[in-house]
Amino acid sequence: MSDQLLTANEVVVALSKLGAELDATVTALKQAELDAANKRHEADQAESRAFVAADGSMDLRKHLARLAAGKQEQEALVAEAVCRYLKTRIRAIEVRVEIGRSYGAAVRAELAALPYDQAS
Repeated sequence: MSDQLLTANEVVVALSKLGAELDATVTALKQAELDAANKRHEADQAESRAFVAADGSMDLRKHLARLAAGKQEQEALVAEAVCRYLKTRIRAIEVRVEIGRSYGAAVRAELAALPYDQAS
């Protein structure tokens, strides 16, 4: 919203746009969550395969497996970060909706306080 006062109609339009933005972001979060889950599974599987295939002490095998699964682990971490970002974005949109609703209530209260002459 801008520094200009909005009309009640403009408040409704702004809230509708925020609703659409919220819907789109929730859809994006669903896809990101699926992507993160798949990438986390791939990283875990790659690390386990490398661990089983490695020779040496337990600690050596564990670290060799982590190194072997490094690319998949990085992809999983990035995908998980995208999910956190989208969740934060959803919360921000929800706050904007609440601000818009409060603004709309203030506009309605102001309009109700204006003098109204039915004779005109």
